Amino acid sequence: MIHDQKTLLREARQQKDALVRLSRWMQGAMLLSSCAAVLAWWGLTGAGLRFACGVTGVVLAIASAMCAALIGLGIRNGKRNVNHILRAAEAE
Repeated sequence: MIHDQKTLLREARQQKDALVRLSRWMQGAMLLSSCAAVLAWWGLTGAGLRFACGVTGVVLAIASAMCAALIGLGIRNGKRNVNHILRAAEAE
């Protein structure tokens, strides 16, 4: 498939915009993970309902940290892809 330079640059710009949105999602996941870790610490030091909140906090912290890691991986691969597109546009 043949792409002209203008198309490649437009694609790179769109992917950069998507990477910015992904960065915001990653920040949100990291914030949620931090808040859940505090909930877990608070909850695990008590008993009854407080302990249940702590267990929920642990699960939520782990899940959101994994989401942040996956989003980070996507951002890294996306940046690599944008660089490939820009190199292809320069070669045009």
